Amino acid sequence: MQIVPQTLFPSLVWTTLFDDREGFNAQMLELAYQLREQDPDGVANSNVNGWQSPNILQNLPEFEDINRRILQVCQRIGESQGFKPGTRYRHQAWVNISPPGAFNSVHYHANCHFSGVYYVSLQAPDCGSIYFRDPRVASRMLTYPVDQATDFTTSEVRMRPEEGRLYVFPGWLEHGVEINHSDSDRVSISFNVLAGSFT
Repeated sequence: MQIVPQTLFPSLVWTTLFDDREGFNAQMLELAYQLREQDPDGVANSNVNGWQSPNILQNLPEFEDINRRILQVCQRIGESQGFKPGTRYRHQAWVNISPPGAFNSVHYHANCHFSGVYYVSLQAPDCGSIYFRDPRVASRMLTYPVDQATDFTTSEVRMRPEEGRLYVFPGWLEHGVEINHSDSDRVSISFNVLAGSFT
């Protein structure tokens, strides 16, 4: 008897590693700290014990390069998933600076097709992983009697961040970032992307 599994409603996370990440990250890191100097209070959303800028990077000329890359990656993802020809992409982006002891609580991003994060600076492996929670809410009613989790039975998936890597995922996918246990800041740029026919 052959038993054949079939994947239904997959939750996808796309990643890409920038080839020029060393020089690019040095530039982004300097700009990130400049933003914090200009607005030391920042905003409070999912970040705990960290600093977050307002969602303004899309309006700042000095961040034009990362803005362009974010939109290019999301456009290619949209094309790979059969988005309509001529679909346009809009985004908001912000800086996260998470010192030792900081983390991001579990959350999702409403009213956007894609969310994501680009890691500018971190100290691996103790900087804390990004993790994703199973979006099948009903699956949380009962756990499976397993010794080792599989893709089917796990309730969370952790990905260790990497400098220069961009992660993109559906805005509805719950996620968080673990406590930064390293002795240096974890610096990243997060974003939301909306796809549509804008006038």
